[in-house]
Amino acid sequence: MAGVQPFFLRQTLALFAPVGLLWVALIVLAVLLWRRRLRGFALGVGGLVLGITIIGGTSVPGLLLGSLERPYAGVKAEDLPVADAVVLLGGGAQASRYEVAGVHLSAAGDRLVMAAELMRLGKAPVLVLGGAWGQLDGREAPESHLTKDLLTRWGVPAGAMLPLGPNRDTHDEALKVRALAAERGWQRVLLVTSANHMRRASATFRHLGIEVTPAPCNFLTSVGTGRAPFFFGVPGSDGFAKVGFWLHEEIGWLEYWRRGWLAPPAK
Repeated sequence: MAGVQPFFLRQTLALFAPVGLLWVALIVLAVLLWRRRLRGFALGVGGLVLGITIIGGTSVPGLLLGSLERPYAGVKAEDLPVADAVVLLGGGAQASRYEVAGVHLSAAGDRLVMAAELMRLGKAPVLVLGGAWGQLDGREAPESHLTKDLLTRWGVPAGAMLPLGPNRDTHDEALKVRALAAERGWQRVLLVTSANHMRRASATFRHLGIEVTPAPCNFLTSVGTGRAPFFFGVPGSDGFAKVGFWLHEEIGWLEYWRRGWLAPPAK
């Protein structure tokens, strides 16, 4: 009984959030159109209500995104093997005027925590830092340089980190890591990225001949958070975010495959 009141309170508050308000307004509109015998329009609006309900108010988005995370569940940092380098893919940080070290951690900020932990555990002598372009107040701020500054504060030796500079995408990062591996004789790297991105990232690196051991993190669904996998409630924005991540990876996989950037499936 104690958990019932907080649940209903959260549902009530969700009704006044942007997605909840839109959902209620569309329901009212669908009813009014139906009563005025504008059945075609009513059904169209009803379809929107159904879509918003499924995406924002059910466990479907979590199940979709969880299908990308599940293959990497249970990997523990301390159990990973020693490698020649840890490779931290970008996407976890961006420039900020007022945050510590001028770095704002994004939704994928767990990637930095995993990379720092692997270095603390002595899993590799070198940490390679990926990331995209960045700009703040007219100054260039590549993500890899920002990440290096923050990780230095966290205790990772500055001399052990190799920023890759600005990158366009994961394939760009993989190309630069391949050049470093050839130059330094690396045989295997620990690849740090979000669990939902690991399938595409590891396939991209393998296609370029880089042996990778996944070091997944940033689990966003019940696979890693322990929340109930099934639920139904007033639609909110969380489900739309999960669907966005899932679509990004599925479309990205198809595009990388089209460009010939992925390793063929294992036989």
